[in-house]
Amino acid sequence: MDHPAHLAQFRRMLAFMQGEGRELAAEPFHMTPDVYWRPERHALEIERVFRRAPLVLGHAGMLPRAGDTLVMDVIGQPLLLARGRDNEIRGFLNVCRHRGTRLCNGDEVQRRSSFVCRYHNWVYDLDGRLKHVPLEAEGFPGLDHAAYGLTRIPLEVREGVIFGMVDPDAKMDLTGFLAGIDADLKVHGFGGMHVYARRLARRKANWKLIMDAFLESYHVVRLHQDTIGAFFLDNAAVMDRVGPHQRSMLARREISEVAGLPESAWDGRQHCTFAYAIFPNTILVLSPDYTSMLTMYPAAPDETLYCHIMLTPHAPRDAKEDDHWRRSLELIEGGVFQAEDLYIAEQAQIGMASGANKTMIYGRLEASIRDFHETLDQWTGAKSVVEAP
Repeated sequence: MDHPAHLAQFRRMLAFMQGEGRELAAEPFHMTPDVYWRPERHALEIERVFRRAPLVLGHAGMLPRAGDTLVMDVIGQPLLLARGRDNEIRGFLNVCRHRGTRLCNGDEVQRRSSFVCRYHNWVYDLDGRLKHVPLEAEGFPGLDHAAYGLTRIPLEVREGVIFGMVDPDAKMDLTGFLAGIDADLKVHGFGGMHVYARRLARRKANWKLIMDAFLESYHVVRLHQDTIGAFFLDNAAVMDRVGPHQRSMLARREISEVAGLPESAWDGRQHCTFAYAIFPNTILVLSPDYTSMLTMYPAAPDETLYCHIMLTPHAPRDAKEDDHWRRSLELIEGGVFQAEDLYIAEQAQIGMASGANKTMIYGRLEASIRDFHETLDQWTGAKSVVEAP
């Protein structure tokens, strides 16, 4: 381990292990349940956050070869990602420029040589250029093909992660937005990771409830007591803010070995688990030999499109390695994320509009949740944290 920020977190964790105290918020705080269900709040987040921030759209490893394309809908915008013949990944609105018809469908990556509108067979190249219009001379004399290519969205691949903006007229300052968190992506080797699997699900919970579940370790040994809870110490975590993002470290039980090791032997994936919250809606969890990239796209005030991309250091080299990662995927996706984290978010959603809680209390161990919501408030102009009743 040689990344200064990681070393600093490790030292703070060791200080905690030696009895110097937890990193706690100054006091508990309160929020009102309506931030998770009120339509007006949802609309504000869509307009002022999701239409203005660079969003994680996936990993470049999803589209390894020219012609690989992926269709996705994000906050109601139909998007199309494609790797061109020049190896560049581009993003477009998935809309024909003739009559506005959706061009492509399907949740899985498909290989195409072009995009053909079924309505009138207008044809676009992988780079979005308009290639062919049937009966063009008679119907569209003098048509300027350059003016009617597919509408591009701002998109950039940084350390293997695809960032894009759903508004084609937006200006993306990705370096400023990332605020240095891309250095972590580089240190962890995201650019060379292999996409082992991609899973999608629609769950009946507000997107922020799912984010909250990954922003504190108070629940880990309790909610996950039958799955991964035994791997971690109880609420042994440290967090740094990096711009609008968060870098967290959770202590695994193996951290007891660290006291007798030199810093050069500290292992950020064996002795702890790094977790990142990439604002506004992506969580990265770095397990010992695979990484989970979780992105929560709001579909409605009480519904989220959840995407889990499991990344491995490389493609499986033999059947044994493949079987190991397959079983890891079954545990983390089915047993942990779906059956525990997402399930509990849906149960919380049920209670939000019930009137049972006028406000909700969050403890000093849940400071990262407050940080996340106050960052959202800076973008929306809203107020989430309220005075105690």
